[in-house]
Amino acid sequence: MSTLEVKAIQAPSGFDLDMPAGHIVQTVQNALNASAYTTTSTSYQAITDMSVTITPKFASSKVLVTFNCGGMFVGASTNQNAVYIRIKRGSTVIRELGRYGYNRNDDYSSIPIFLTYLDSPSTTSATTYTIEMKTDAGAMHINRDGSTNGGVTIAQEVRA
Repeated sequence: MSTLEVKAIQAPSGFDLDMPAGHIVQTVQNALNASAYTTTSTSYQAITDMSVTITPKFASSKVLVTFNCGGMFVGASTNQNAVYIRIKRGSTVIRELGRYGYNRNDDYSSIPIFLTYLDSPSTTSATTYTIEMKTDAGAMHINRDGSTNGGVTIAQEVRA
């Protein structure tokens, strides 16, 4: 039996090596490793160090954006205080979850956050996805202990 070993494959000039639909073309990740993030803002604020930038190879590709992290939320009163979270592509909101988590008192509540969206950016230019958060009262904390186990944002180009 023969073995074919190849260091690289390159398409001839003027041609693209085409992958079948559904294949992952590339993956970009950003992880919050050292700093803690807290917001008490009632208007959306970008989560520090949680943006990812991906440059799609094909304009027809989709981009699967995933954000996950553990969080702690403390309310500001006996009312139902909530956390809101969204993903933006550049300045465009592409996915928003209103009243994602609740806290009814002044104690801490654990709020794991999982946010996924399959976007169609229709571009081959560098595209930045930002995760933003706000509260209607109280404080939301991510990676409060400043450990190396903070949030992760992943962008994957999926061949359409």
